[in-house]
This record gives sequence, structure tokens and C-alpha cells, in this order.
Amino acid sequence: MEKGSHPSWQDIWLHFISWPETWFIEEIVTDISKKISCASSTYAKNLVRMDSCIRELESLLCLKSTKVRMLGIWGMGGIGKTTLANVIYERLSHQFEGCCFLEGLKSTSVENLKAQLLSMVLSDKNINMGFTSIKARLHSKKVLIVIDDVNHQSVLETLVGEHTWFGPQSRIIITTRDKHLLTVQGVDAIYEVKVLKDGIDIELFNHYAFKNNPPPGDVMKLSHHIISYAQGLPLALKVLGCSLCERNKDYWMDTLNKLRKIPNGEIQEVLEISFDGLKDDEKQIFLDIACFFRGSDRTFVRKILESCGFFVVSGIENLIDKSLITISDNGRLEMHDLLQEMGWHVVRKASPKEPGKRIRLWEQKDISHVLKRETGGEEVEGIFLNLSGLEAMSFTGKAFSQMTNLRLFKIYQSNLWHTKGRMKCKLHISDDFKFQSDELKYLQWDEYPCESLPSDLGCENLAHFSMPHSHLTKLWEGQKIFGNLELVDVSYSQYLKRTPDFSRATNLEVLVLKGCTNLLEIHPSLGYLCKLILLNLEYCINLEHLPSICGLVSLETLILSGCSKLKKLDETALTDLPTCWSEHGNVQENSRNLDRIGEFNSYDSTIRHLPSSSVVLRSSYFTSPHCALASLIRLNLSGTPIIHLPCNLERLSRLQRLEVTNCTRLQALPVLPSSIEPLYASNCTSLELIVPESFCKSFGFAGALFGNCFKLRKYQSKMEYAAQSVASHVDPTTWRSIYDHFLRANYAKIVELIQARRIQVKLSIANQRPEERIA
Repeated sequence: MEKGSHPSWQDIWLHFISWPETWFIEEIVTDISKKISCASSTYAKNLVRMDSCIRELESLLCLKSTKVRMLGIWGMGGIGKTTLANVIYERLSHQFEGCCFLEGLKSTSVENLKAQLLSMVLSDKNINMGFTSIKARLHSKKVLIVIDDVNHQSVLETLVGEHTWFGPQSRIIITTRDKHLLTVQGVDAIYEVKVLKDGIDIELFNHYAFKNNPPPGDVMKLSHHIISYAQGLPLALKVLGCSLCERNKDYWMDTLNKLRKIPNGEIQEVLEISFDGLKDDEKQIFLDIACFFRGSDRTFVRKILESCGFFVVSGIENLIDKSLITISDNGRLEMHDLLQEMGWHVVRKASPKEPGKRIRLWEQKDISHVLKRETGGEEVEGIFLNLSGLEAMSFTGKAFSQMTNLRLFKIYQSNLWHTKGRMKCKLHISDDFKFQSDELKYLQWDEYPCESLPSDLGCENLAHFSMPHSHLTKLWEGQKIFGNLELVDVSYSQYLKRTPDFSRATNLEVLVLKGCTNLLEIHPSLGYLCKLILLNLEYCINLEHLPSICGLVSLETLILSGCSKLKKLDETALTDLPTCWSEHGNVQENSRNLDRIGEFNSYDSTIRHLPSSSVVLRSSYFTSPHCALASLIRLNLSGTPIIHLPCNLERLSRLQRLEVTNCTRLQALPVLPSSIEPLYASNCTSLELIVPESFCKSFGFAGALFGNCFKLRKYQSKMEYAAQSVASHVDPTTWRSIYDHFLRANYAKIVELIQARRIQVKLSIANQRPEERIA
């Protein structure tokens, strides 16, 4: 054929018949498959009300954008990541020049995955890799690539390294249990797959168990128990639904009882993949949370586990990234019920028949078995015993003699509110009882029944000591080395009369003596705990003297509420707080070290006067960078016989909350800091005067409460003129909102008459006697 001439139909025919027949067949099949894939999606047929998820995923893909987009789909095992990715792939694949869905990554080498990806995208089974890179072959093609269940960064680096590897409008979807992999990869968006709820879980279960037919009446209630067990996890709903399909009521009952003791193997196998991929340190943290600390405060758990030598900050972050735990809105550690059950299963299978050989013990029957038969070995590291439902329990030295690695020990009763706050279980402690472990880091024993601690208590490594409601009359004798001790809580120990020598507990941060009603003496060593952050002496009603605490340079919270006999403190006790309360109610201050204090609570104590001439509230100290009380956030003087507040209280620029409720002798409020939000002054029956500036500010607070402040009504005429001078500089609309707020709250009424930039203000106080109320 000559150059420039058009080929004849004979030439074209001869050209095509020379190609292999299989090529034509494959091309036809590929083209037809792309066009009908979204209509015949196997996954789409089995989806239950997942349209909203699909729409959100498509929105994150930004299909109209010409840029390359990478999307991560993240969630725990069995949550439905692969299912969603498959649906998206089948719905969209016909819009791309080349497509690939890679799965089964764990059983294939990275090089083989690379070859598989290029082969599928380029529709060439015989592709010669050589030195070919993915970027060189795909940088100009519009492709859709899904990489399923990624657990190593190297896979992403090899297969989808950068956006520039692919042509315009390409879309890359990555599913994984590890959020951090997606962050490192630099994906454009991450979609978190969450458990099913709002009835969708019921529909999915019914789809597999009853084939979308109404559930038979005899298994209706049982199906609710099964669905509750699954906690919205699609894998569990599917596996259990399929296993119960067409089964009778007895089979359902047997399955439910079995699940309460033995987790479903197929579900556990999927969930354990995430656990198996953890580092040893992370495994221990996860198991401690699953067995002991689920629902506990994150900071609290961090303190305890750090004392055990774990790297908790990074460990918890990695567990979150791997979807094994979550953090609730109030900062508590949570996890899915089935993940917790998986953790329990991991612990149990180390010694299926003898619990005394397991690392962690948390079930009552297992702990009872170990203590009664004295089978606890050196493997045991943690015991959390709930005494609820038990009538008696014995503790002997022999039962603990082999537990030389015990690091966590807790005895408690979960249903104390049923028993009016007292334990019903009788504990029998043998004379030879003691902990044999020097590794003990966490010790909590509610209502400890003895007057003294176990002999030879291993205390060198103890970090957390908690015995609320105990029968202790003393903690320890003499100086004991507690170099790692950070918290002591013996609240409501009504037989405790004096505190021990704390001079060797140099790292103590929290000391709680709340409700120790017979506490008479606090050892002077308390005043030199330079790391102490919180000291709670609330309702120590027989405590008369607080030693000098001038050495508490880290103290942030001091609570003296209810210390009704505390009238005299060492004159050098407080720099920034009342330190000498005489019988006449005067206060002297002579300390400069408590500039970190964030909360002072003296509710129902004997404090009567905070003088402005004192060191703590002198103007010069508030302008200093080391200002006394400069960090004070909350001040609670409720219930005290205080008469006046310092006139320069407004210099406490960080003060956010002031409480003077039930201060029946308080006569006036000075100018208050503008930082205050809630002001509580109810039942201040002697309150006569509010300084004009505070009058204006206080009614701008969301929570200014003046109920039963009857004398404010009597002195109303005096306040009106002062209020006018302030209100004349206030935007009338602001006063309108204030007025509306107080009418709704029923605490006061403000009647405004605006005349030539002057506002006539009349004030009445909520809860006035009916005859005194303003119409």
C-alpha cells in the first residue's frame, strides 16, 4: 500500500484476522463488564441502607475534579471497609481508563503486587516489568486503584507513592485499620467507618438470619440479644445471622449461652489480626485496658501504666490509630465490646484451664479459684476483684506467696449504691498476709478492714495508693521510702487520726484526706512536698491545725471545705491564701510560693475576712510576674462567715468562678474581675451593696444568682443611682438581653426606661416575699 493512500477493506480485514481470537474475546468481555458492573454489583445487592455512606465517599472523591485524589477508608476489623470499597469500585470503574482492586496483600510480595497492579490497569497479562516504574506507565492514564487492608507503609510507597504517578482525574482508595499509615501517605481525605445503629444493624442481621422476612415470634427476643452482642459490627451481624438462619429456638438459646462464655471463632480471628500486628509494649497496654481500665480516665491510666514502664503516650495513640480503642468526649478510654472480648480471649488462651497461670485476673470466679486453691503463680501481674455478690473472701499469705510479679491490685464493689455505700462481703485477712511482690505499682482496696497495712508492704515502686473508707488508724510508722508514690487517697477513713511522715515520698502529687472525720494531726513533712498539686482536706471536721505549707510550690488546688474547727494555721503557711484564722475571723497571710494555685475551696469553713491589706491581695503583687494567686481560677467561699471580700479582688485576672452561696454575713461585693462567668451568691441574707461596676458585670454573667438576698431590696434606692452612672455608658441592647435573661431565669427583674442616654434601673431580687415583689 502506497504512502498517503487509504487502506482497502481487504487490507483492514487481513490485518484483524491476523490477531489472536482470544484478544477479541477478552476485549469484548472487558468492555461489557465495565458497562454493566454498577448494575449487577454483588456487593450492592447485599447492602442495607448504605446509600448515605456511598454518597459521602463519592463526595470525598470529588469526581468532577481534574486533580488526582487519594482517599483513605479507616476502621476496626469487620467494620465493612472492604465492602464499601468494593461498592465504590463497581459503581465507578467504568468511568476510568484502567482499574485495579488489590486484595490479599499479606500473602503476596510487594513486587508481585506491583506487577499485578500494572497488569490489571493496562489489561496486559504478559507485561514485562524490567525497569518499568508505575509512574512511567500510568502518569498519563486516568485510573481507579483500590488497595485493600494495608498494614505496612512499604506497600503504599511501592504501589501509590505520590499523586504525580497517575494521570489527571485518577482516584486512589486505600483501606486500612491503621490511620497513621494514611496520615504518612498524605491522603486527601480519611473516611472513618463507624458501627451500624439507628436500626440499620437490625436490618442487616434480619437480612442474613431471616432473609428479610419478619422474625418468627419465638426467636424475636433472642434476636435482640444477638444484635446487642454484635454492637453494630457488620461482620458479627453477618456471621451470627448466617449461622442462625433457619435454626429453631433451642439452637438460638444454645448459641446465645455459648457466646456468653466462648467468643465466636470466625469473628475473633478477624479481630485478632489487629492485635497481632501490635508491638509487645502496645499489646500489654491494650490488654491492661481491656481487662482493667476500660472506661477509666486517660490521664489516670497513663500515670499508672507509665509507672509500670510502658511508653503509654505513643502506645495509646497507636491503639487509637489502629481502631482498637477510642477516647470518649470526657477523656475516657473505650473500646468495642467485641474487641474487649478479644482481649479477654487472648489472656485466657495462655492458660485455658488454670487461671493462676494467667497474667491478668478480673473475673470473680477465677480469682476465687486462685485464692482458695492457692494456685497463683509468678505469671500473675494484675488482679481486679469485684466483691459484689460475694458473702465472704479470705486472703492468706500463702495464696500470694508465689505472685512475685504482681503490679496491679484492686478490690472494690461495683454496686455500692445498692448497699447504701457499705460492702456486704466479709473479708478475712490472715495474720501472715502480705504482698510478696516488689513490683506493686497500683494498690486500691476499698474498705480495707484492718487497722494497719500488710507487713512488709513492698513500697519502693508503689505509685498509686488508694484505700477509701478504710479502717486504718495509721498508714505507716517512721520514714518509709516511697520514691515513686504519686497519689495517696484514704478519703472517708473515719478511724484515721494522724498522717505519716511524708518526707521520703518526694514525688507525691495528690493527697486526698476528704471525710477523715477523726483526723487530728497532719505531719509537718506535708509542707515540704514540692511536687504536690492537689491537697483535699474537705470535711476533716476535727482538724484544728494545718502545718506550714510554704514549701508546696506546685500546689494548684487546696480544698478546706467543711473544716469547721480549722481556726489557726501556721503564720507562714500560705503566701497567697488565708493562713491564720483567729477566733475573731481575721486572716493573715505570709507566703509567696503558691503562685500556681488554681482552686481554693473553703466551703463551710470558719474564714470570715479576706483583707485587702494582706500580702496576698496587695496591688504590687498583682503586677509582678510572680503574682500571688495569679493562676487562681475558682474561689469557693460558700458557707463561710466571711463579711467582706478584698476591694482589689478584680486583679485576679484569671478568676472564672466565684461562689459565696450561703455566706449569711457577707455585706458587700467589691469590683469583680471581668473574667468571672458564673457568680453564685444565693442566700447571702446580709448582702446590702454591690459596687456599681460589679453590678453591671454581674448581670452580664450567664449564671449570676442572687436568690434570697433580701437586703438588696431594702437598699435598692441606693443602688439605682449607682447603677445609672454605669448603665449610661452601656449599649441599651445589651441591657435588653440582660433583662430578658433575668426574667426567664426568675432571679431578678430589671425594668428599663431609656430617656436621653440615661437608663432608669429598678432591681428586685428573685424569691422575694410576695408582698415585696414589684408588679
